[in-house]
Amino acid sequence: MHRDVKKTIGDIKSLKIQGARNVAKAAMKALAVAAKDSKTRSAASFCKEMSHTAEALSLSRPTEPMMRNILDEAVRFASGTAKKEKNATELRRLLVLHEKEMLARLDEEAEKLAECGARIIPDGAIVLTHCHSSTSTAVLIKAKKMHKKFSVVAFETRPRYQGRITAAELARAGIDVTLSVDGGMNMFMKKADIVIVGADSVTSRGDLINKIGTSTLAHIARLNDVSFYSAAELFKYSPMTMFGTREKIEERDPAEVWDKPPKGVKIRNPAFEATAAKYINGYITEIGVIPPQSFFTMATQKLGIRLYE
Repeated sequence: MHRDVKKTIGDIKSLKIQGARNVAKAAMKALAVAAKDSKTRSAASFCKEMSHTAEALSLSRPTEPMMRNILDEAVRFASGTAKKEKNATELRRLLVLHEKEMLARLDEEAEKLAECGARIIPDGAIVLTHCHSSTSTAVLIKAKKMHKKFSVVAFETRPRYQGRITAAELARAGIDVTLSVDGGMNMFMKKADIVIVGADSVTSRGDLINKIGTSTLAHIARLNDVSFYSAAELFKYSPMTMFGTREKIEERDPAEVWDKPPKGVKIRNPAFEATAAKYINGYITEIGVIPPQSFFTMATQKLGIRLYE
């Protein structure tokens, strides 16, 4: 395995690369490097190598269907192209080109999503957000560029404090931002106008899998009649949930919470959790703001999933 692929896997596992979209893009670039560096002489061997590399990258983060979907799409492209193009050198070139085009397409779709999300932020609003999501941050920065006046409260997101990344990015963009402890959610919700978070995964039921603490925020938003939105590309749909499989909830190293706890103290460190669709007003996507119940239909169409033959 190419050293750059190994490094990407390590960076994803250690959270040096964060955010579903950033993880997916890093994995795509790693696959392109592996393709370009491949020494296989036959198209069949090349496809097999790409499949193994894509699988290794996918396993680096169990709750990232966006990465899985994009890597699967690349492997399908290679396999489909190999049926016509038997020359391994040309197949490598075509896959690398395909990945470059996909990266450009993702950037275009991210811009569309940000614009859709920016439109729903009211002027003078207080916006709450949680953890770090490049997608939801892009929405807020786009709203700023549209000359909307608003302020943001970002929650710190223990134990890794990803909320600090969000706060720093928004501050650099000139947005009025406050970083709060996670326990301040209820207090700040009383004056909030809207909540916007990111998404790691969306199930067939329209439920959201996102950073731990998201469900608490959604429940408190509902109690206070505050609209709750998730910024989620359609690639974040998890196809396996259509067959009853539940998304795996990653539980990270207990040392992140307390490296040397007293004897007899058990530590739990769940990284993600599910938020039921009924608490979500809508998903902000590249095709517009859609209700949770529509995410399944729109995502399966985009991914080319045929429900009936």
